[in-house]
Amino acid sequence: MQNRLKIILVSLAILIIAAVAIVYSVLSDRIPLNDSSVTGNLPGNLLNGGYFCELDGTVYFSNVSDSNTLYRMKPDESDFKRLGSMGVSQISGYGKFLYFFMDSSQYTSGKGLGYIGNNYGIYRCRIRDNKMNLMERCRPRTMLLCGSYLYFSGTGEDGDTGMYKLRIDKKDRKKLSDSMIIPTGYDGRYLFFAGAGGDPSVYYLNTSLNDMESRLFVGSVSSPIPVGDYIYFIDNAAGYRLCRYNRTTGALDRIGSERIDLFNTNGNYIWYATSADTTPALRRMRMDGSNVETIVEGVYNSIHVTSRFVYFAPYTEGGPTSMLHIPVNALGPVSYFSPPLGES
Repeated sequence: MQNRLKIILVSLAILIIAAVAIVYSVLSDRIPLNDSSVTGNLPGNLLNGGYFCELDGTVYFSNVSDSNTLYRMKPDESDFKRLGSMGVSQISGYGKFLYFFMDSSQYTSGKGLGYIGNNYGIYRCRIRDNKMNLMERCRPRTMLLCGSYLYFSGTGEDGDTGMYKLRIDKKDRKKLSDSMIIPTGYDGRYLFFAGAGGDPSVYYLNTSLNDMESRLFVGSVSSPIPVGDYIYFIDNAAGYRLCRYNRTTGALDRIGSERIDLFNTNGNYIWYATSADTTPALRRMRMDGSNVETIVEGVYNSIHVTSRFVYFAPYTEGGPTSMLHIPVNALGPVSYFSPPLGES
């Protein structure tokens, strides 16, 4: 009788442990939805390739010196760790997850995060254990995390092109346009972009009203980025000068005096590259266009901003192969960013 009771109790204990394990597995794999105000990276970082993303005291970055492999470090550039073996870009993140485009054609070696064979696409990565899931087989031109959705434009495995939205748990996918519209900024409710085709005005989608599309103002615009009450953008019709539009008053100000190639901003300063005049350079200025400073002369692109540093690349065809950096307050010298290379 006692032996039978022991067997029953052991069996019950095993069943309880198994049930707890199953529940834990289900809950740990559940993808919690985000608040609608969540943005996964600075829009300017994503417009410049999405090579750097700062999240909860950690900077995740695509190491251009190591075939664009994913690394992490602290914002002060300490505690480096190599996380993968394949090239990544368009990095965003929030909470427990990163989202990025990964391409196995940019393969180094090893079996860290990203060792998945000959594949490419948009991936979700759980930060604590590097568990990764393919979300969409496509090659996005840009990709923004807006609340619980990824908005992106690209070409799918079947050759279909357009602008799409995909919920982070993959349970809701929708094609928003047949045009290759490039989403460029999100303010917690509105997703901004320049119109495609013959109308490059500034448009927005109201993400809280079923992505209803509206035109904000007419112009020939590229790279519109929302910052507070303003939309900062390159005015193609005004010699590619930097301008801003006040969403409250409708006032349009030209804040740049020279043609620019690209820009980025953290809300305190605007960093921009110009190659039009006799002395091409990386410069920075205040948000109203004042206090223009030359940081370094030369032709640069891929400007990325974190809380401690600004990163940028000497221009090369085919994408950056090296990075430079300077403290975000511009009080230190420009130098090459050379993270240590290492196995995962």
